[in-house]
Parts: sequence; C-alpha cells; structure tokens
Amino acid sequence: MQPKKNSILISLIHYPVYVLGPHERIVVWTQGCSIRCNGCISFHTWEFDQNKAMQIEDLALIIKQFPCKRLTISGGEPFDQPAPLLEFLKAIRKDFDDILIYSGYTIEKLQKKYPEHLSLIDALIDGPFMDGLESEWSYKGSENQRIFVFSENLKDDYDRWIQSKKNKTLQVIQKHEGIYIIGIPYQKDSEVIKNELLQSLSNL
Repeated sequence: MQPKKNSILISLIHYPVYVLGPHERIVVWTQGCSIRCNGCISFHTWEFDQNKAMQIEDLALIIKQFPCKRLTISGGEPFDQPAPLLEFLKAIRKDFDDILIYSGYTIEKLQKKYPEHLSLIDALIDGPFMDGLESEWSYKGSENQRIFVFSENLKDDYDRWIQSKKNKTLQVIQKHEGIYIIGIPYQKDSEVIKNELLQSLSNL
C-alpha cells in the first residue's frame, strides 16, 4: 500500500546510530513490509500504517539538520514504497556522502525493477531474514544476506565494517511511543529482545 502523494510511511528516525553501517550514522526506518520474514525482530514495522505518513520534504529537512553525512535506510521494507523512496533519495542525495539501504529483496530483483534507486545509493544489504540461518557477521541477521558496495571511495570503510563480527553491541533508545532496540543481534538472542519489545508496546 502506497502512502498519500508526496509522503512516505516512517516508523522511526534516530541519530546517532553506531551499529547499522560504518561509523556514526543517521538511520531512517520505513513503516510497512510485505515480506514479513519469520523471526523478524522488526515486526512492529510490518503494518502499512497511514498514521505514520510524513511529507517527504519534511523528512528530508529533518535528517539534513543532523551533523552527519552518513545515512542508513531500513524498515519495514523501503522498496515496498518505491515511488516515495525514489523521491526521497533524489531529495537528499547531494547532501549525503554515504547512503546504505537494507532490503529484504535480492539485488537481482531490485536491479530489474528499481535500477534508478540503486544508482542513488552507495551500498545495499539484500535478502530476506532467514530464521535458523545464523550469521557471525555484524552487518547481517542471517547468513544468506549479502552486501554490495557501489561507491569505490567507500570500499575501505565498508571492508573494515564487513569484516567485523557480532559482539552483542546494541543500542537501546526510548521515544515517547516506546523503547527501541537498534542493531542486529544473534538469532539466539532475538526471542528475548522481541519479548522485551512486546512488553514495552503493551505498556503504551
């Protein structure tokens, strides 16, 4: 389901984030996901909740105010809102040195359907989360997921990050609507984290 014209469904915006890409970053989580992977820790972002709609111009202004030129876009599923995502990328591309997107779709599908989107980003982590396919690497939730770095000048930064293993470092933040846990945990720890999220949501 697409949001209203010139708007995009957004679950959360946060800065600084240290666990979803190289260096300190801004992270934008979109709201709405049709993939709905079994075991996903971000199940609260699945619904295409129109109450989460933001004007793309407003979103761009908000993230440009942070003292950071690195951006990660996650979800939800960003490419489930392809037109708003493209409009957003065009609005902010010149203001950021590093744009990374997490997607549950494979790069092969995205290259066929959304090549213009890929031309506006620096890196992509692709593939659905697969419960039971544990990964030791800090950047991905399951071993099937892959990273593609499109910008040559960022390859060294990404190579160092790609080679780092999980150390159970997560960020916990509190917003007016609840508690959020940011990062990519071991799958064996995910159930505990999901229970904590459910408890925090039930207390709203």
